[in-house]
Amino acid sequence: MDMLELIRNLPDQIEEAINYEIPDIPKPLGVFVCGMGGSAIAGDITRIIALDTKVPIEVVRDYSLPSYAEKSDLLIASSYSGNTEETLSAFEDGRKRGLSLFVVTSGGKLFELANSYNVPFVKIPEGYPPRTALGYLLTPLVMLLNKLGIIQKHLASDFVNIPSFLRELQNSFEKEDSLAIDIASKFYKRIPAIYTSSTLYPIALRWKAQINENAKAFCHTMEFPEMNHNEINGIKNPNIRCEAIWALFIQDAEDNPRIKLRFKITKDLIEESIQGYTFLDSFGSNFIERLFYLIYLGDYVSYYLAKFYNEDPVQIPRITELKRRLSE
Repeated sequence: MDMLELIRNLPDQIEEAINYEIPDIPKPLGVFVCGMGGSAIAGDITRIIALDTKVPIEVVRDYSLPSYAEKSDLLIASSYSGNTEETLSAFEDGRKRGLSLFVVTSGGKLFELANSYNVPFVKIPEGYPPRTALGYLLTPLVMLLNKLGIIQKHLASDFVNIPSFLRELQNSFEKEDSLAIDIASKFYKRIPAIYTSSTLYPIALRWKAQINENAKAFCHTMEFPEMNHNEINGIKNPNIRCEAIWALFIQDAEDNPRIKLRFKITKDLIEESIQGYTFLDSFGSNFIERLFYLIYLGDYVSYYLAKFYNEDPVQIPRITELKRRLSE
């Protein structure tokens, strides 16, 4: 597989998955998206898109649901492979507790369980590294919550138009002097520290995961304003490590003005202790476009950083070995 082609495939995935048939499910009082890794990130991004909903949405990265999960809630089991042990366990926990269930997977044990228990599901194409199947994992969640009236109609409409927006970005991200290459060059042989608002924190997590898996590189993330209540004081020692940090502040037009001010003051206070910093503004004509601009840019940054380190961005040998040992 070629990672660049897989990254380019994201708009095609969304365009295809928009047309999937979404089953009828009673509107829940709460939603739990159970998943790990790339499958969980789809839940995080869905939660951002549905930020103004009155129905609470929680992403569960664990073997069981919280104690307050009830029969009136919906459990969405998201596992690309269908064999993620944490998600399978949480699915069984929710089933035994009587929650409504919905499954998104490409196959595996989870698909078998969905069929066995007559649970509504969307089966997505198999054969992709999970982190490169975001369009297939995310779109059914957005379409389902739109059908349930949990996501505002105008946001769902903006989401439908995202494929053409992403295709327009590809040329700019693949130019020799692109912003993606520039950021990757800043991160190369340094420690990326990605900071953003609590609203956009899942975007920072997506960047971190992509850098970890594609570039085999360490990456740190933290959200504002919490960062200002502890971490800001710690970016000093050991100085030999802190001097290797390149800070990236991800900003959005709708950020609270106090968050923007905190970014500026924080930069001023830590500047002498770190290697450098970059302020990154989201781009787009609406919130959904700005969200996916940041997601897509992060994917490209991780790809170029992998190239700088001469790493294969597709293979994940340590995760593969971990799963092998866990299965013994």
